[in-house]
Amino acid sequence: MMETGWITSTVADMRRAPDARSERVSQLLIFTHIEILEENQDWVYVRSPDGYKGWVKKGCVRLGTLPTPKWKVAKPWAQVREAKKGKPLGVLPLDTAFAGEKRQGKIVFLWPTGQRAYVEPCAAVPANWCGRIRDLLALAQSLMGIPYLWGGTTTFGFDCSGFVQRLFHFTFNVWLPRDSQEQARIGQKVFHLEDLHAGDILCFPGHVALYLGRKKVIHASGKFGQVMISKLDDPYLADLRKQFLFGVRTGIPIAQ
Repeated sequence: MMETGWITSTVADMRRAPDARSERVSQLLIFTHIEILEENQDWVYVRSPDGYKGWVKKGCVRLGTLPTPKWKVAKPWAQVREAKKGKPLGVLPLDTAFAGEKRQGKIVFLWPTGQRAYVEPCAAVPANWCGRIRDLLALAQSLMGIPYLWGGTTTFGFDCSGFVQRLFHFTFNVWLPRDSQEQARIGQKVFHLEDLHAGDILCFPGHVALYLGRKKVIHASGKFGQVMISKLDDPYLADLRKQFLFGVRTGIPIAQ
């Protein structure tokens, strides 16, 4: 029988094989529910909410389920403090979903250690909050400078598809596919740059970016090591522009 668990560390790496030296293929945020498919000594093979599979250290997983999340982090990071003394306990990255109650001007919840903790209300929005395209674009630009990280899906570091996936999940509460090749298979194809709309995903061989409009894209660039805005007519993007395959319009029915 398949078991259910949840992530207890701030960020848990998903590996291609049950080995810390194996390739990082994705990441999971704290409090994320996962399905446990297999065990191998100190590792568990899990399926994440987006359907992705990988190996996670057993020490990062606790069996069971958590209450339905009521909040999600709306800042790049939210400082977590002990409820009684205000001692720092850690941080929650953007889009971390958690159960908590508003009490005395704080959002109070249980930390994995069992301690009562809180975040400031300004750092979170209701878990069912959905935005618009303009919110997607504003969020993307607020994350400029976040480091590039192969397999990264959090504000500690993104790869190109992890960046796009996180933006869409926070803004619209939908999971896009995890990998760039799979993201290229969704939605409506747009084959000409002049027909792109802000919020479309630009697809290149092995790379994706978010179109901001006015010939600008924002992406997690492995070449430059960070989330950055690039102009499609910049000379240094000439090679990438020549490899442009098409844009993807996701079809999410959200107003501009």
